[in-house]
Amino acid sequence: MDIGPNSPTALIVGNGETPSQTLLAQFWDKVELRIGADGGANRLLSLGLTPDFVIGDLDSLTEANRKQFQASQLHLVTDQETNDVSKVLEFCHHQGIKGVHLLGMQGNRTDHFMACLDSCFGFRNLLEISIWSEAERIDLSTGIWSAVLPIGTTVSLIPAFGPVTEITSWGLGYALAGRSLCPGQPPCGVSNLSVQPDVRIKFSEGTLLVVTQLKQIE
Repeated sequence: MDIGPNSPTALIVGNGETPSQTLLAQFWDKVELRIGADGGANRLLSLGLTPDFVIGDLDSLTEANRKQFQASQLHLVTDQETNDVSKVLEFCHHQGIKGVHLLGMQGNRTDHFMACLDSCFGFRNLLEISIWSEAERIDLSTGIWSAVLPIGTTVSLIPAFGPVTEITSWGLGYALAGRSLCPGQPPCGVSNLSVQPDVRIKFSEGTLLVVTQLKQIE
């Protein structure tokens, strides 16, 4: 999905590792909606930040923090067949949001993070989705991806959801010229490097996880 520069966006904070103030500041004043995904609201309030809405089954929102919100800001969704990320993405879609930035999705629960990816996959054709941590950014691309990056940035291409066909890349050290990536089969798309500031990728079919390192990992 390719959205325009003026398309409405949302910041979603989950109940994983608390994002830094520096990371949050990149988005807080630039998005139309700031949302706590259930217990993610606890994380934001601990930093002195109040989201516009809290969405989910609200079983992780503390009673003390619940009192910080008006009833109209609390969106209880009791459906137990979807997780809080799915509930928030559904809300964003119905609000006309086109792009979302998810923070606080990673932490001690790998199963929760994998479930987050699964939820994002379900909305890949409705929303432009990026998942951020202090060290990296993960984009779900459905055909076209581009970024301006420092030369030497690690960029990994992962076909986590199935085959991704006819990939062409520009600005990467190991160029893909019509190659396909398939789960469990070579070639491996991990640890490519940007050799030009302008990095672009396009492909014919599939959903590609593009993982960009924001800082060097020791």
